Amino acid sequence: MKANRLLRACLILYFFVAAARSSDTSRRVGAAKRPHVILFVIDDLGWNDVSYQGAEFKTPNIDKLANSGVKLDQYYVNRICSPTRSSIMAGRYAYNMGLDGPVIGNGHAYGLPLNHTTIGDAFKTGGYSTHAIGKWDLGMYNWESTPTYRGFDTFLGFYNAAEEYFTHTCSIAYHFPGTNTSRLRALDFRRNKAPEWSLNGTYSTNAYSQEAVDLIKAHDKSEPFFMYLAYQAVHGPLEAPQHYIDMCSDIAEPRRQVYCGMAKALDEGIGNITQALVEAGMWDDTLIAFTTDNGGQIASGGNNWPLRGNKATVWEGGVRGVAFVTGAGIEHPSTTYNGLMHASDWLLTLAEGVAGLNVTVKQQLDGMNIWPAILSNTTSPRHEILLSLMPARYPTPDKPHARIFPGTAAIRVDQWKLIIGMPNCSLTPHPSTNMSDDMCPSGWVHPSAIEIPPPANPSLVWLFDMDDDPLEKNDVHEQHPDIVEKLRQRIEAFNATHINQMPPPVDPASNPNNFGGVWTPWITNGER
Repeated sequence: MKANRLLRACLILYFFVAAARSSDTSRRVGAAKRPHVILFVIDDLGWNDVSYQGAEFKTPNIDKLANSGVKLDQYYVNRICSPTRSSIMAGRYAYNMGLDGPVIGNGHAYGLPLNHTTIGDAFKTGGYSTHAIGKWDLGMYNWESTPTYRGFDTFLGFYNAAEEYFTHTCSIAYHFPGTNTSRLRALDFRRNKAPEWSLNGTYSTNAYSQEAVDLIKAHDKSEPFFMYLAYQAVHGPLEAPQHYIDMCSDIAEPRRQVYCGMAKALDEGIGNITQALVEAGMWDDTLIAFTTDNGGQIASGGNNWPLRGNKATVWEGGVRGVAFVTGAGIEHPSTTYNGLMHASDWLLTLAEGVAGLNVTVKQQLDGMNIWPAILSNTTSPRHEILLSLMPARYPTPDKPHARIFPGTAAIRVDQWKLIIGMPNCSLTPHPSTNMSDDMCPSGWVHPSAIEIPPPANPSLVWLFDMDDDPLEKNDVHEQHPDIVEKLRQRIEAFNATHINQMPPPVDPASNPNNFGGVWTPWITNGER
């Protein structure tokens, strides 16, 4: 009898514990399906430009986030900003959208195609409030191309690829009819659609960080939000408030010292944002993703040591990106994930994987949901990444003196990486060995701006085994012709569907003098 009563008591206790666990699991799963999500995109952040990666200056807030999350060690971006941002925004390879060429500057009548679903669209239709802050660089020729028409409820930032940090003005080297200068400067700064004049003199990094803090403070934490925070930092021009530069007085190289100051402001801002999440009681329910848009620009103070090359190249220093995820849902923190991932994977990884949304898109995606593999630290579903597909260019009737550009193609398949054509943005295969002022180094550049020059390779074909040679020091294309051919065929398969879109020239109708000295969309319904 006692045994029966004891058995019944044990069974009752078991069911209570099981029910409690089930309820707790349901709460955790429910919270995991709709966490707040912040995607930080840092401009021109190099492999060696945060201290957890080895930089000679400290970025403690970024380090803390990275070290408490999962570092993405085999993560790739495109070689310059617009292609990467288009991949992040639309989940597609830039070449599939005709955007694997130059950056999208103001005054050019093209951008991210309007028939593509954006990451903002995915979160907004999933019931999230959505906010875009900072650099857009995805087209501004019509209003439909701008952030508040591409899935974002709010926007504070600029449309162009680069501008001044304090005045928020940008210029282009183009002579508009009726102007006296070929370098006209105009405001490129907006709150939603309206020009934002009141922040003239406010350092943009601080302005964007404060905007994020204000949005967090005002948000109803019971509802989920998605924030796309694309900092202008640490892209040129080299500008920072003096007190940040003073923190870097031990750095001798002048450009690197100012760059350090810019990184300090960035790190402080990210620290303020995470503190705001804590104070709002939202930290435990927030997933943070962090990525660069391309490698560091050495000529502007950035650094990719010990990786080879620079921004605008397809060497690892140009396309292997600093990235991590941290916060809600991370079950195994303080780890490194070594599976392949590409910038185009963020849309599905964050919207479908992290937020649990049923993502419906207008176009077939190239991106994948890497989230389950990251959480379980298992093999990535991605085995192939197209790194670049730029067509050859030759003199044309309107540019008869243009130099021949042989084109660039680069692909990573499992451990193999093939480069064919011009691996960097120079029109000569191997620039000079003094890389302190070179925009396209092909070697390994120390933070002191001294380069270890690369060996000559007139064949313009390179093959690297990235498992054994992540620094790209040993070209093995002659030893593995079968691998070269296999990867070349994959490039040709991509090339068969390549959308070759060279940007149109600056449209005179975009002259900001027509709009009160403000860069403004100038085309309506396809017509001027």
